[in-house]
Amino acid sequence: MKYIKSFALLGVMALFAACSSDDASYNSNESVTLGFSDAEIVKKENVGYFNVPISIVGQRDGDISLEIEVIEEGVNPAKEDVNYIITTKHLQLPCDTATTSTLSVQIKTVDDGEINDNRQFKLKIVNVQGAKLKNDQVAITLRDNDAAFYEKFFGKWVMTCKNYKGASQSYNVTISGATDEDNPDYDKYLYVSIEKIISGLSASTYFEYSFDKATLKGSLAFDLMNTVEPIASYASYNSKWCWINFDPAGDILEEPISCEWSIDENAAIPTTLEFTTNGGTLGYYEYFSQDPNYEGVWGYYTDIVLTRKN
Repeated sequence: MKYIKSFALLGVMALFAACSSDDASYNSNESVTLGFSDAEIVKKENVGYFNVPISIVGQRDGDISLEIEVIEEGVNPAKEDVNYIITTKHLQLPCDTATTSTLSVQIKTVDDGEINDNRQFKLKIVNVQGAKLKNDQVAITLRDNDAAFYEKFFGKWVMTCKNYKGASQSYNVTISGATDEDNPDYDKYLYVSIEKIISGLSASTYFEYSFDKATLKGSLAFDLMNTVEPIASYASYNSKWCWINFDPAGDILEEPISCEWSIDENAAIPTTLEFTTNGGTLGYYEYFSQDPNYEGVWGYYTDIVLTRKN
């Protein structure tokens, strides 16, 4: 029993001895690799501090060290110590018994308070000691938050319009959208819910969103001819619904129903949005209905104005 205990103790001591030395030594295990965890990272320029992870895989018998090099990228490159600051470019991982570890490059963004194109740069791992290098670069985009007006449309609005009889109508509207910048809808589509607009029932649509940084002008347009979620009470008919622009003869028009807008001197979006139908009428259209008697336009709307609720 004493011999078994002695051998066990020697094994533990050997494990720690591999990582303990008065003189620091680098890992000699050739199977250990390191590299950036991500190929691309996007952050808003006002995010402040964020970390760029580096993954280390493999059992180490010594330390690992590396350095970070900066590469300016694109037509509007981000400048180090102007648009961002790197806390340290020399990273070291002491020897331990872990088989997976993470080092992080800490970056602090600098918000310039100006509308500009997104800025790019790359980080490159160089001068690695104690590991084989994989995924040596990561592309980083600093998204301009000063022109991020997309999310500023989120909230409660009131839609006023006229129906087919020319009578004034008013409906509560909620505008929302994607909040994750990796979502393909972000900065492109706003989600719109209009309360009690069709026979006292709510309906949904999308606004196509755009903004031109050069002119400081943008547009919102109803997403026409694309299928939307059916009104709940009519879902059982297995019909499809979409919003259309149509003329007095009942023909569908290709012209958009849109609103042009611009920011004011305080870089604020307008609180009133006036839409033009380009000679047509906004309609809520049902098609491929099981009952042809119900197929057609269910709502008619002109002189459309959205006003922000307080």
